[in-house]
Amino acid sequence: MESLVSLASSIEVRTVALPGGGEAAIRSLPIRFSRATPDRLKPGTLAATYVSKPLVSVDGDAMFGELAIVRWLEKDGWQAFWVDTFHRQQFWRVMPHRGRPVLLPEVLRSRYDTVVAANGGWPRGFFDVIAARGDQVIHLEYKGAGDRSNRNEAGWIEAALRAGVSEHDLWFVLHPGGD
Repeated sequence: MESLVSLASSIEVRTVALPGGGEAAIRSLPIRFSRATPDRLKPGTLAATYVSKPLVSVDGDAMFGELAIVRWLEKDGWQAFWVDTFHRQQFWRVMPHRGRPVLLPEVLRSRYDTVVAANGGWPRGFFDVIAARGDQVIHLEYKGAGDRSNRNEAGWIEAALRAGVSEHDLWFVLHPGGD
């Protein structure tokens, strides 16, 4: 997390009202990733739901913001994956038009399954990035330009807490214009 945190203008705490009552204090990193040029994939490169996503740049490579988080975590020795539940529960380490989905390592698959079960078995909307380094597993929710928080996220936070995940292992990464 060191490299990712170093990109942030600050470390903030967001108080999230949980659907079942109570609140969770989740750390938030406002990060302005470099813009990619062009800022979107060409139509036809992938499904329209992918090409509508803005691209950012990491070390000169254009990628989705979720994969930028993966790349920065990997620099610090994390095994990190974009959890793409919008497209049939696929897990990515590279852009979808440049590679294939991958399997999660057992420690991350177990955590993923436990949190999904705590959310009633419904995987859609799971945290955008899951990562492990040693015994620590973290979950990060990315909000890019134009993204807004929704009740679904609070439900996932509550499910993670019910599954034994610490608030300390939950993060928001906010690109300017994301909420």
